[in-house]
Amino acid sequence: MALRSPLPRSWSSTSTKPTRDKPRLYIVLYPRGGSSTASSFRNVSSCDSYHWALVVGPQTALRADVGTRYHVAHLDEGNKYIYEEQDIPLNIAAQKGLVRIALCKVTNEQRLQSILRSLPPRENDSAFNCLTWVREAFTKLHEDGKVAKTYLKASDWEHVEACTRKYCKRKRDAGRFQESNDMADNNGAVPAWDVKKISTFNFWENRETTF
Repeated sequence: MALRSPLPRSWSSTSTKPTRDKPRLYIVLYPRGGSSTASSFRNVSSCDSYHWALVVGPQTALRADVGTRYHVAHLDEGNKYIYEEQDIPLNIAAQKGLVRIALCKVTNEQRLQSILRSLPPRENDSAFNCLTWVREAFTKLHEDGKVAKTYLKASDWEHVEACTRKYCKRKRDAGRFQESNDMADNNGAVPAWDVKKISTFNFWENRETTF
């Protein structure tokens, strides 16, 4: 299921270590209404249709797999946000992603964390939200050049965002986000996907890896 035109394929990384088993960096979309430490991801005029976050985790797609969610959450009081890092196996809300897009192989997560922590929420910017934070984080991480082994450049964000939205729409239209008791069709057939896994699209390979 190709969602975009192929990009030029040349690795960018300063690491010489094998990357087969390295964790991946993902963009993950969550439904509005999911909970955070201090936020309900409520819909406001400045918010996108989905909650956007970055996740560092394995290639495997089980929702409770080891990993960390990095995001900014909209506080329930006023137009304020907080930055959070959440251990996915210990946080049910972080396991409820709708889709994820694999971006690159992380070679230095400590450096990645340092960069993300340097991008605090901008309280006086009415245009700021979870999407603009993820966009800025994507740009900074790819400009750094020491965090990941990647085919992408900071300037590829528009392609990444478009791919993420298109993939999420395809899965939504296919009924992927229905509750488990509503998933069987009129003939009682069971869908092909596993509800314990999150639908995953690999951006640099331009293919779906988990239905």
